[in-house]
Amino acid sequence: MNTQLFSLSGHTAIVTGGASGIGLATVNTLAACGANIVIADLNESAGFDKVRQLQEHGTNALFVKTDVSDANDVTELIAKTTHRFESLEILMHFAGIGMEKLTLDTNLDEWNKMITVNLTGTFLVMQAAARVMVTNKYGRIVSMASIAGIRGGTGRAAYGASKGGVIALTQVMALELATAGITVNTLAPGAIETELVRKMHDGETRRAYLQSIPMNRYGKPEEVAAAAVYLALPESRYITGVTFPIDGGFASSGVIKNGFSQR
Repeated sequence: MNTQLFSLSGHTAIVTGGASGIGLATVNTLAACGANIVIADLNESAGFDKVRQLQEHGTNALFVKTDVSDANDVTELIAKTTHRFESLEILMHFAGIGMEKLTLDTNLDEWNKMITVNLTGTFLVMQAAARVMVTNKYGRIVSMASIAGIRGGTGRAAYGASKGGVIALTQVMALELATAGITVNTLAPGAIETELVRKMHDGETRRAYLQSIPMNRYGKPEEVAAAAVYLALPESRYITGVTFPIDGGFASSGVIKNGFSQR
């Protein structure tokens, strides 16, 4: 096997939400493939600590405190990235927030915050990165949707709507940027064991998920990171506009009867 197919040496990758969870797992995987890393996050302590660790292991890395819903912050993120590395080949936009609340109990402030961070933030960051990539005629953009943006789920009115919007935005940008050497895809994780999920998923939510996941377990952040980095490779050039579920079979499953799945 030609291991160079999995090399990102010389490529610069921004990972929003890169200080924890799926973003952090993706930072580790990108660094292992040789990429320069820019962590964009609100958590300064965790972000700077991770950058120090990366630098100690020979990875060229930078932390930029970023509120993805603030256009000025996003502009500064892109400017600092291109000033430091003189290029931007990869964007992993994973920053976001979650909430589990019934539609009739969701107030307007909660709705607006979810849409502002998860959807408007995605628009701002992807647009800003794409402007740099268009100039260079190359880019790999991976956004973060969710199974909640594909299938209805109890308590997912605001969250699911924001992630459904991310899917639509990703498809539109994939179409518009297809001839510019830029691919735009989105991940749709199911139940992944992250700090955010541990806060959101109570016992009943976990029970409901597990009975509908053929693999009968929550996923790991590293398993999502592997899919993300695959879409960041130069060789993934013919994959664009895709919504990629990483969910243990949740999205494709129907009735699951115990004792029948292994026959």
